[in-house]
Amino acid sequence: MFTGIIENLGRVISFTNGELEISTSLDLSDCNIGSSICCNGVCLTATEINSKDDEYIFKVNVGEETQKRTNFSNKHFKEFVRINIEKSLKIGDEISGHFVYGHVDCTTQINKIIKLKNSWEFYFLNFKNKDKNFIVEKGSIAINGISLTVAKEDNNYFSISVIPHTFDNTNLKYLKEQDLVNIEFDYLARFSMKDKL
Repeated sequence: MFTGIIENLGRVISFTNGELEISTSLDLSDCNIGSSICCNGVCLTATEINSKDDEYIFKVNVGEETQKRTNFSNKHFKEFVRINIEKSLKIGDEISGHFVYGHVDCTTQINKIIKLKNSWEFYFLNFKNKDKNFIVEKGSIAINGISLTVAKEDNNYFSISVIPHTFDNTNLKYLKEQDLVNIEFDYLARFSMKDKL
């Protein structure tokens, strides 16, 4: 389990035959083989961890189901891209975001990015199926693993407001219009909708 508060960025070194290799300056000394690491919002299991010159390099496997549901598909993913990294939550850790499980539901596309005076507005294509029920104004959502709040939504789009700290410390600053992002709906919204059905 995670909180959606990104700890650092990782750089993809290679992605071959479902094996993803990532380098990061995040201290992974307390992680072991088998530890869960959230990569762009996807809970993945470390299969190898090495350190060199204050840099950690780790490997994870990305199965076919995960590739199908996330932006880790080979056709959308390029080497050297920056991804958001978060280590798993430990008992006693501060929860500053919301509970993020690393179980990505789907992807959606960035439609528009607007730079305002004190923040950025990101607009995403809204969903046309039952998933639209999980997009609620002022509700939580994880986008590429980042705990964010839905600012507005309508039949076509939903938006989030991004403050400078979040923009500067996540891969949002590297994204552009038409890019795909990973979406995990808030579990509270999921259970709330289930009760209504």
